[in-house]
Amino acid sequence: MKAVEWVMAIALVVIGLSCLTMSANWFGNSDSIRPYLNTLFQICLWAGGPVVVVSLIYFLFFRKGRDDS
Repeated sequence: MKAVEWVMAIALVVIGLSCLTMSANWFGNSDSIRPYLNTLFQICLWAGGPVVVVSLIYFLFFRKGRDDS
């Protein structure tokens, strides 16, 4: 994928997470932005954690195998 396609894909994911967070906070305290940002941060951590783990596994095991040949 080209860099522009990566930026568009990441932007769509962030927009989707933002919409998810907005709808989750709409039922709670919608008077302030602080709960929205707190929930957005937590959702981004939960969504980004598996991405980091899978990326580390990929680079440790699969890239290492390519360097040997």
